[in-house]
Amino acid sequence: MINQYLTKWKLMGAWPYVPVQGNSMETGCRLQGVTNLIDATVPGSVYADLLRAGLIEDPYYEMNSLKCEWVTQRWWIYQTTFKLDESLRGQRATVTLKGLDYRARIFVNGKQIATHDNMYTPVHVDFTAIAKYGDEENVIQVLLEHAPDEMGQIGHTSRTWTQKARFTYKWDFCTRLIGIGIWDDVIISTDFGAEIEYDHVRYLDGAVHYSADVFGEGRIKAVLCYEGEEIGTAEAVVADGKASFAIPVENPKLWYPNGYGEQPLYDLRIILENDKGVCEDKVMKVGLRTLTYERCDDSVDYALPYIPVINGKRIYIKGVNCTPTDLMYGIVDKARYEKMLGLAAAANVNLIRVWGGGIIEKQAFYEVCDKLGIMVWQEFIQSSSGIDNVPSERPEFLENCAKTAEHAVRVKRNHVSLTFWSGGNELFEWDGRPAQYENKNIAMLKEIANRLDPDRLMLPTSASGPIGWRDDSRSQDNHDIHGPWKYAGVEGHYTMYNTSPIQLHSEFGCDGMSNYSSLLTILSPENRKVTNMSNLTWRHHGEWWDTLRRDQDIFGEITDLEEFCDLSQYIQAEGIRYALEANRRRAFRNCGSIVWQFNEPWPNVSCTCMVDYYYNPKFAYYYYRDAMKALHVSMRYDKLIWKPGETFKGSLFVHDDNGIGWDGITMTLKDACGNVIETITGDKAFDFEWKIEGTRTFTVECTLKRGEYTDVNTYIFFVCDETNPKADREAVRAFMKQYKR
Repeated sequence: MINQYLTKWKLMGAWPYVPVQGNSMETGCRLQGVTNLIDATVPGSVYADLLRAGLIEDPYYEMNSLKCEWVTQRWWIYQTTFKLDESLRGQRATVTLKGLDYRARIFVNGKQIATHDNMYTPVHVDFTAIAKYGDEENVIQVLLEHAPDEMGQIGHTSRTWTQKARFTYKWDFCTRLIGIGIWDDVIISTDFGAEIEYDHVRYLDGAVHYSADVFGEGRIKAVLCYEGEEIGTAEAVVADGKASFAIPVENPKLWYPNGYGEQPLYDLRIILENDKGVCEDKVMKVGLRTLTYERCDDSVDYALPYIPVINGKRIYIKGVNCTPTDLMYGIVDKARYEKMLGLAAAANVNLIRVWGGGIIEKQAFYEVCDKLGIMVWQEFIQSSSGIDNVPSERPEFLENCAKTAEHAVRVKRNHVSLTFWSGGNELFEWDGRPAQYENKNIAMLKEIANRLDPDRLMLPTSASGPIGWRDDSRSQDNHDIHGPWKYAGVEGHYTMYNTSPIQLHSEFGCDGMSNYSSLLTILSPENRKVTNMSNLTWRHHGEWWDTLRRDQDIFGEITDLEEFCDLSQYIQAEGIRYALEANRRRAFRNCGSIVWQFNEPWPNVSCTCMVDYYYNPKFAYYYYRDAMKALHVSMRYDKLIWKPGETFKGSLFVHDDNGIGWDGITMTLKDACGNVIETITGDKAFDFEWKIEGTRTFTVECTLKRGEYTDVNTYIFFVCDETNPKADREAVRAFMKQYKR
């Protein structure tokens, strides 16, 4: 029995259909490729292999991606060889290809054994009859046809027909670089005629319940351990392709989301054997927790139950939306997931929404979420397209979408971090209402999710409405909304969030420039200057997210690029922090915030991300981190810029997720030089007022103490009049530098 991962391949490009014909009809000569054979890595990306071979320029630099658009108009042949030991003769030999992107033909030892056109479902075929053993080499070839024509961010959702990552066709946070390649594992396996096709682990009634769909006959033995100590064992005989058992667990170590407790994981060893020997032997990481859902406080009875209740405790959602980690998603490995998700966990994130315009991530992503306590909101692969946002009902799409959903649910349901399913991103009916469960497409997905994973809630779409989004944010009936994605002004932003009644803010954000150090890696020297999206390179790296006018309206003319990055990031951070804290002040009438977006899949000049492509946090990351502390003090206020003589009003509020209490709160008002103007201390949250004197900048420092724990939350405000009409940029940059320490 073996499981051999095939990682080293050769790759060659060809004109369409040339590999099928092989020789010229006119001359009889062998037709050549558009490239020679080059080294390739699986999982990976055709672009990454071409870049290593020097056949394309770095597509992330300047506008080089435009020079790479030919790649997806060619056919690509992957080839590798492997040997099977003579001792394996007589066993069943299979090959599993997990990530074929997109339309593929698979050959083993010169024989075509399968075709495929879904990047999320595996090809799993038996090649025993043509396998070679001993010193003879087996040859696998994968022929990928040119990429299909599909919708990017602008298009018709109703006309989509593939199950392919949509974002690579162009989105507001990345260019058009359509994915092509083998983006997940290829595995050669042998066994004694039996295998576990899918299994399901659940924690119910104080026991670990296991069930499996099994190909062939045999029996399953199981051992449950925690930190090396045996908890229990079980055995089950396969009957009619099924096997199941339960292992009771006394005094279970329960799994909690980040910030609410620990994340213990048990080891469940599963051995499938028959009379010929061991067919499969694996260890699963298992988290134990109960999961139910509740509606928000004061909600109407037809609202959806957005609050996850884990082990009997209501969890306030501290979420972020994530895009795929890279436009070349096949090159992303576990180390990159650990880096990105580690940054999220350190920022007190407890939920990540895996967005429907991206991908269903590799298994390593969910394993890291299990370990870090990050709940996962997993969307099926559907997204809005602007011109229409109606879920496709094309027969070929529904068939492929159902295959994706069936496989995804069966594989991801064993991860304790998985908390929500969703039909997709921003799906609507023809009348403009968010799609509901009655929609044919959504009903199909809900049936699959409910049948295969009955313990988890499937939302119809995000945002689920039910009556609208963005402009309807003040409607009491609008439970879950998306937007806005821009700072709404030095006064309007605060009015909007101070009066918002929404229950779940599942997507919103603010835009800001990237880090200056990151810009140096993607911009040529002539483009490293303050400009706007009239510059074609800047437009190529963030067309929708031009903040220059916004920032100059607040701070005055900006001519230094590094200063522009700082000032733009500050306004982004200010906008996000205020939204987060305003939503938290209404917990659990509001059950959480999910910021758009945490990361970006390629380097932008400006974007709504909080961590840039190179994993460098922007200033918004630090504001998010502190705004989401479990024990935190925040302040309600009405605007960012004031006039001399106005009365500033602040209202302090304490956020205490775990109900541990606090010793006291202090408000310290300081002038631009750091001199204390006033100090107020209390044991409860309080309001205060101050008549503004003629100073350009002042800060309000809010301090909460509990024993040795101290939370300090500082806000900076500007006082402007006709003689000083702009905010103090030097004060802002000094404040940012000090804050990040």
